Amino acid sequence: MKKKTRSIAVITIFFVFMSLFWISAAFGWGRGHFYVIGTGPAGPQTATLQALETIAKMDTIIASERHLKLFQEYIGDKTSPFDPWTGFWDYKGKPFRELNEKEKKKFQKARFQIRDERVAQIENMLAQGKDVGLLDSGNPCLFGPSHWYIEQFNPNDVIVIPGMGADAAAMAALGKSTIPSHDTRFVMQTAPSFLTGPQDEDWNILEDLAKYPTTKILYMALREPETLFAELGKVYPSDMPCAVVFWAGYPDKQSVVKGTIANMAEKLTQYKETYMGLVFIGRFLEGKPYESAQKMRN
Repeated sequence: MKKKTRSIAVITIFFVFMSLFWISAAFGWGRGHFYVIGTGPAGPQTATLQALETIAKMDTIIASERHLKLFQEYIGDKTSPFDPWTGFWDYKGKPFRELNEKEKKKFQKARFQIRDERVAQIENMLAQGKDVGLLDSGNPCLFGPSHWYIEQFNPNDVIVIPGMGADAAAMAALGKSTIPSHDTRFVMQTAPSFLTGPQDEDWNILEDLAKYPTTKILYMALREPETLFAELGKVYPSDMPCAVVFWAGYPDKQSVVKGTIANMAEKLTQYKETYMGLVFIGRFLEGKPYESAQKMRN
């Protein structure tokens, strides 16, 4: 009986030891995580503390040369294995908007191939237990190119660190309430190419939108401002207020241009920047929009 009791005790101790060993081993052999870190629009001054702390603790950082310089204090001596955006917006040095139909097909195939090769590299690092941080500008979940990568991973492997978008910085520059605002029903954020279709073929959608009082925020809208404001002028009053915030969140570059649907295109002719600007359209830009909304609802 004593022998049997001793045997049971030995077996119990063995299994307890092995369970602890396997827990320890599993912890040691665990996968890393893929962190997508929203860095804000301008650098560390518009990044959150959470973003900066996450950058500092990563085993590997994947970032553009610009981000490596901006966040060098937090990245330390880590180097990026590749620039995550190279090859996504150009083909053999030629911007994708300038490609002919034959080149577009090759470009589409090439960038998916580039993406898959990079995803494989990241997967390998995760399998080694490394935490990998990808630096994305602004808010990664609003016009964030990081989704080229995010969608290729098991969701359990991905952690998105939120960042302040350029819209928040631009709204602060304007100092107005986008909503509540007078009788505004909703805030719309889009880009002309998404609103009207990739070939700018569906401007009629503006007629539907014009039926409702809205605050509109347009990204990537300055490539052809004459066309944009000419089309807006067909469905909105000529005195509809609008504004463009260039380089939102950049203390040394930020500037605001205010006008109306009727004169904004002309005002923009003196500005060469065609990408780093947000277009705002709506009555929120005039009067006391917040107070007005409160009075209308009481």
